Amino acid sequence: MRARYLLVAMVTVALLAGCTAAPSRHTSGTAFGGTAASTAELLRLDEGTVVATGELSSADGSTTGDARIVAAPGGEFRLRIDDFVSPPGTDLIPNLSAEPFTEASYCDGGFMTLVLDHIAPSPSVEIDIHFSPITLGNPDFLDTLVITLNDADAPPTGCFHAVVATAPLTWTMPDLRPDMTVVDGGATGGATGAVVENASGPARYEVAGGDVLAEIAARFGISVADLFYLNPARGKGQEPVAYAGEVFNLDKDGR
Repeated sequence: MRARYLLVAMVTVALLAGCTAAPSRHTSGTAFGGTAASTAELLRLDEGTVVATGELSSADGSTTGDARIVAAPGGEFRLRIDDFVSPPGTDLIPNLSAEPFTEASYCDGGFMTLVLDHIAPSPSVEIDIHFSPITLGNPDFLDTLVITLNDADAPPTGCFHAVVATAPLTWTMPDLRPDMTVVDGGATGGATGAVVENASGPARYEVAGGDVLAEIAARFGISVADLFYLNPARGKGQEPVAYAGEVFNLDKDGR
């Protein structure tokens, strides 16, 4: 799934010491940025449910692995990389991106990522990911796992940290808000913008001057939390303000 914007959300960083073969390493962090809307409406997944998979690979074949994102307790998720092979002695940073990776998009300033913990090469890596402040419990709009090199002395590939390997993600996330239905109830005093529809109903809404966030949501029979759920990568985060000219996604498949 694609998203037009993504806030850079940093996760508390912990360096994993050592790079020799060892049991699975497990770190955790807390994402911050934005005010999380309630996720009470979300269905909870059974712990261990695999919701995304991807094959990690590098251009030179030196870094490979099998990536999975699985459900963790409390509505959170965990990134696992099994059969992880990478040159020893490297400090790597996994990132999750809302855009498919290309060198051009990475360098043009529009490639934004959710930054996770540092990792060192080992046969198996696990990282707890506290997604909720950005994704409202559903991270399936994140398209790609991107492993970058954390080395101040290494020249970047044209910009930012050098990319070591990538893994396009295939999601099998169930609908976590099956009872949410978006129906256009018509313009109101605080929701007078234009609506674009597709075969499923309202697909996008362009905010007009004077619009109010709560009234926009009410126009479509949903809550403000639902509106943020449909727009997890909103560039301005979860600010309780609607900006004239911005476009809200209204389609679950377009989040």
